[in-house]
Amino acid sequence: MQSLVNSHLMPFSNVAHLPLAEKFEATRVAGYNALSLMPYEVEQMAATGVSPKHVRQCADDAGMSILRLDPLNTWSRVWLPDNMDDAYIATVDTKQDRVFALCAELGCRSVSLNATFPRGSMPLDAIIEDYAKICAASARFDLDCSLEFIPLWGVPTLAMAWQIVQAAGAGNGGLVFDTWHFVRGKSDLADLRAIPGDKIHCVQLNDGPLALPAGVTIKDDCYDRKFPGDGQFPNVEIVRILSKTGGLNQVGAEVFSPMLKNMSAKQVGEISRRSVEEVLRQAAGS
Repeated sequence: MQSLVNSHLMPFSNVAHLPLAEKFEATRVAGYNALSLMPYEVEQMAATGVSPKHVRQCADDAGMSILRLDPLNTWSRVWLPDNMDDAYIATVDTKQDRVFALCAELGCRSVSLNATFPRGSMPLDAIIEDYAKICAASARFDLDCSLEFIPLWGVPTLAMAWQIVQAAGAGNGGLVFDTWHFVRGKSDLADLRAIPGDKIHCVQLNDGPLALPAGVTIKDDCYDRKFPGDGQFPNVEIVRILSKTGGLNQVGAEVFSPMLKNMSAKQVGEISRRSVEEVLRQAAGS
């Protein structure tokens, strides 16, 4: 199964609490040579005098690449969510031209799109039109343009996201596949089987209970995820499907959780590696 993994990626969420050099160290401990960053955190570093070009040089010196910027939320004509506070919005409001400029300076090859507009606030034709436009703009920077379905917002399911990507028909279009979004959005494994592997740009594994505990909202749970193997998600079956389609691209454990804030780079790297390797081992078992 490991040989069927086309590439690995350390998601920004796991290392968001770490200084830059330790982000690279956690990625190295995980056995990877690529990671994602948030545009916001790159801008925060720039505000302290650490330019994007310097960040790229630090990555080069560490034998790493910053492969993906995550997220770009301002790509659609409506983008402001109605269920998040101003503090959150301030971390995800980077304009698309600035994201493209950061990608060029950092050497990124992929950008993740979140559809943060309220569910039902845009007709499907408008979403497809805006997605096609951002794909065309991204292509001028030689960037993959990866749409992430997220049940909190306007593109809640895998089926809807794939419909948008297919209708846009962009060569650089594709999907971010996150198991939390898949489970919480009640998406269907049959839909995953039908998607060509090269259109799954990034695979983010995580875990949790299939049913939320009483009193826990989907928004609460989004920020209290578990590492793969610490819950009930069908990660093994998902990986088996993706191994058959060739969709195991930019694979990593993506976890948003308070438990990370006290973890060292070594601890983050080890649990990120170990949890993904165990899913791969189980998926290869039959």
